[in-house]
Amino acid sequence: MNSPGARTQSLFMQATAKIDAELELHFWRWAVVIVLAFLACSLIRDARNKMWLDELYTLYVARQAGPREIARAIIEGIDGAPPVYALMVHSILPVIRREELAVRLPSTLGYCGMVLCLLSFCRRRMPGVYALAASLTACDASRYYATEGRGYGIVMCGAAGALLSWQAAAEGRRRMPSIAMLTICLAAIVALHYYAIFFLGPLLVGELVRWRESGKLDFAVLAAMLPALAVLGLHYPFIEASRKLQVHPWSPASWNQIGDFYIQHFLPFAPLVLIAAAVFAALATDRSPASRTMPRHEWAAVIALALMPAIAVAVARFTTHVFVDRYTLWAMIGFALLSGGALCAATRRRPAVGVVILGLVLPLLALHSIRNLRGTPLLRAGEIQLEDLGKLPGGPEPIVVSDNFAYMEMAYYAGPGLRQRLVYPVDAELELRDMGYDNVALLMSALSHRTNLRITPYDSVLAAYPRFLLSAIQTEPLPRHLLAAGYRLTAIAPTVYQVEAPGLH
Repeated sequence: MNSPGARTQSLFMQATAKIDAELELHFWRWAVVIVLAFLACSLIRDARNKMWLDELYTLYVARQAGPREIARAIIEGIDGAPPVYALMVHSILPVIRREELAVRLPSTLGYCGMVLCLLSFCRRRMPGVYALAASLTACDASRYYATEGRGYGIVMCGAAGALLSWQAAAEGRRRMPSIAMLTICLAAIVALHYYAIFFLGPLLVGELVRWRESGKLDFAVLAAMLPALAVLGLHYPFIEASRKLQVHPWSPASWNQIGDFYIQHFLPFAPLVLIAAAVFAALATDRSPASRTMPRHEWAAVIALALMPAIAVAVARFTTHVFVDRYTLWAMIGFALLSGGALCAATRRRPAVGVVILGLVLPLLALHSIRNLRGTPLLRAGEIQLEDLGKLPGGPEPIVVSDNFAYMEMAYYAGPGLRQRLVYPVDAELELRDMGYDNVALLMSALSHRTNLRITPYDSVLAAYPRFLLSAIQTEPLPRHLLAAGYRLTAIAPTVYQVEAPGLH
């Protein structure tokens, strides 16, 4: 008789075999259902969640009168991002009246497109369970950007679409449409974010490996990369206008950011890599060859893609001097392919491990997708301050808000009576001395000329209002500066002070 352990193992193997067979037979049916469910949850979050600083910048740029004014606003310094995403939002604002949804919708659709492209790429190289496990791990790892009202979701879609098109072109499948799509995807991601030009590097590495193996250069693929360079050149006026934001940036490029990037963004894929290593060790005596999941040129491109953040940081240190981890978020696609391919190769395509991984990733993605779909949405930065201000009696006194995050959120979401009283003081020199950067002052100053927001020079605020309310938390520097200048601050709420000029007390 079989032991209970043997019977359990047999049942487990039968179950995993059935799941594997179902996914092999109906892979795209299940993949589309999962992506549509993720899209539905993301759209709900789009419409419910309050916008934060960067998304409000997108909105105010998109509210300009037309494409020409959007371009002028960006050149004036209202935002450091290229104009394409704002143009998309501008085009749908008249149709989608809920501005939170309008600002985020292009990114949400793009992000889901990224998942579909990644699924398609993986499906040609891996069994269904492994393709789903790797793609959904990537989906969950960077899910925040599915509902972020900036261009990153579309950039990730373009990056995954470019990889898929490159794969098809290299194999000769519908070659001319694939080359055309590769050209469009590469040009689009550079138009959406300048740092996406680094994405050309992994494709060049892959093409060099193909050249070495075949002895022929694929001039069509190389030519498909040229329009991306032209697009970057066409954006030179915007890049040049943003240089003033790079003199004293809030996020200067540093070598530490390389380690920080990989610790933060590669961590979700670490279990796949560790499991692959464990399986390799366990099957050390297995004489059957490891499964080859991708050809050498794809492995080379994927490895280069995973290394690109480090290269981008190194280049930025000597050029733009600015780096933020989301600038190379598309490297997550490389992490997914690298870890998923290694796991598939280690297991010799055996379905059991893939089913277990998928059984862990899918519920986790579902939990993260439906979390916070109920309850009252809160402001990210200004919720406590808005609550404190809402408890105060109405009055004519201006309310100076010292934090730009809190000001932008409250200026959009506060009631009309309170909103009209909010003032943001701008002082680039003071900001540089306190914080080490002056980006906020430069951006907010440009924004003041393109909106009705009350953004005023700091000295003008003090000259015009000898008595005012200050909305600030204790760690912010403005209360300290006012006290040093002889002003009297009286706390009337946890984050609200009554401020009087020296001559009034």
